[in-house]
Amino acid sequence: ELITEKKVLELAYPLKNKIGQMAHSFDTVFSFFLPENIPTGKPGAAMLYSPEAMLVDMPKVTGLLNGLYSTIKNGISNCYYGFGDGRSVPCEEGDFNNAVAKLSFDTSAEDAAAVVSELSTLLTSGRISPKNKELIIDAYTSKLPDKAAALRIAQQLIVSTPEFHSFDTVKSTGETRESASTPPPSGVPYKAVIFLMLQGGADSFNMLVPHTCSPKDLYSEYKKVRGAVSMPLSSLLEIDASSSNQACTSFGMHPKLATAKQLYDDGDLVWFANAGVLTRPTNKDKYKSHTKAALFAHNSMKLYIQRLDPFKTDVETGALGRIADALQKQQNLSVEKYNLYKGSYSLDGHYGPEPFIVDGNGVPKFNEAPSDEGMDGVIKNLNGATEFDSGVFADLFSNLFVNSIDANKKLTDALDQTANTTAIFGTDSMGTAFNMVARLIATRELRGVDRDFFFIPHSNWDAHNKLEWNLNTNLADLDNAINAFSTEMKTEGLWDSTTIIQASDFGRSLEPNGGDGTDHAWGGNYMMIGGAVSGGKIVGKYPEVLTDDGPEILERGRIIPTLSWDEIIAPIAEWAGVSHGSVKEVCPNIDNFPESQRIKASDLFVDFTG
Repeated sequence: ELITEKKVLELAYPLKNKIGQMAHSFDTVFSFFLPENIPTGKPGAAMLYSPEAMLVDMPKVTGLLNGLYSTIKNGISNCYYGFGDGRSVPCEEGDFNNAVAKLSFDTSAEDAAAVVSELSTLLTSGRISPKNKELIIDAYTSKLPDKAAALRIAQQLIVSTPEFHSFDTVKSTGETRESASTPPPSGVPYKAVIFLMLQGGADSFNMLVPHTCSPKDLYSEYKKVRGAVSMPLSSLLEIDASSSNQACTSFGMHPKLATAKQLYDDGDLVWFANAGVLTRPTNKDKYKSHTKAALFAHNSMKLYIQRLDPFKTDVETGALGRIADALQKQQNLSVEKYNLYKGSYSLDGHYGPEPFIVDGNGVPKFNEAPSDEGMDGVIKNLNGATEFDSGVFADLFSNLFVNSIDANKKLTDALDQTANTTAIFGTDSMGTAFNMVARLIATRELRGVDRDFFFIPHSNWDAHNKLEWNLNTNLADLDNAINAFSTEMKTEGLWDSTTIIQASDFGRSLEPNGGDGTDHAWGGNYMMIGGAVSGGKIVGKYPEVLTDDGPEILERGRIIPTLSWDEIIAPIAEWAGVSHGSVKEVCPNIDNFPESQRIKASDLFVDFTG
């Protein structure tokens, strides 16, 4: 029972960043889970759905268990990453002076077995396995005659069991559960791919705008179609496109993209014009039958962009995950994958360690102040290997938990041994995400990796209103993050080893929605940035007619893309090391697009030899 004199408990804000969910704090209409989520392990092999398994990743397991341990030892407080409000601080175990609430439990039982049985009944309906009960009894006994300390360690161990986190029963083999392993680095030059997802649908036709065009004045047409949401010509940052085979010899970038503009001028940034979700090339008459994805919807188009597998030829994998798979299979490279803040589809694969999820502000240590020196070892034993007919969801939790403990130690040790970044990153979510990516890249040798894949989501681009404010705010954060990150990578001598691909759910309607915003559409313009990028050009075809008469223009200025995400990801896969002949494993849809029109990796990356 939780005892408090407070009418309102002040909890860590936002608590969902610690444990993945919180009452009344949904990020989207889809709650905290995706109903179609199929986890790894035995449930995944049996194609069982487990939406809640999305929350069993390293940061959230660490956040949940640290919070539970802190609550048991010090009440609801900020002691050692507890659930209380405020920055984490060290505290003496059993000190509840800083707590706004504390747990109350007492028992008249004197026998250790009876106490643990009573706790098991209260916390797991009595499902603690005989082996696990024995481990907890031993830990309880070791703390006697201090009964309060004995109760605290017993409660901490019970909330660490798979029985507490699932409704299954557990049949242990008595053996240690093996952690996921990675091969040693091969010695090939390091590379990192960063997928930046602007969630909500960025209005990219105000990010890349016609400027100087002849014989047709495409800017005037743009201004007429976009009306109140158009960008003033004088505000744009002009870039040369004379060698890009476009309708305009120059285009204008949004004024908040000063760093990106400089990178374009330096040859480190390329624009992809009118790109989007495509199953095959299409037109106004046939786009509905030609397109597998449910158009104009956030969830379906985000899923497609990240998976690039509309016909499910490789179930439950993502495009970057398949690149990682190919590199591990073909070259035995050591690969790691990192999601920032929350999980993604893009990094899902079949081989190697599961994608880690890390917080942009760092990685809190798991169980930083254990109640007993050997506590972490006991926790691993509580989550040991199980028999074939043991509960599959309990087994899933234990597998993810043990891997999370090991991953947490590996990461925190590596980050502790690596100096902080020297560039000045912003404190917004974009800045902290890129700062963490830079710090992780700096640990590459300590982690022993050849390739890193990162997925960064950034929300609030769905500008049905206040488009000008939306882009000014978000693009300023984006440009500042790119400035700091590119500066840091250049300082570390790793700019040529890093490629950022920026995407979004979809483009937005050219025509405003009657107010000061725009609505869901299709084709959009996207950036790729890096020292190895052969930039200073626009790839693909910017629409030459922006009115409804245009061959790619649907109602209200929704644009049919002429460049597919398959055609963008394929050369990135080759740059990362996938052989040309194996690109179809990454982009199973690629053969639907004429090879003569595909983008060659040698056209996108400097000194690429294949």
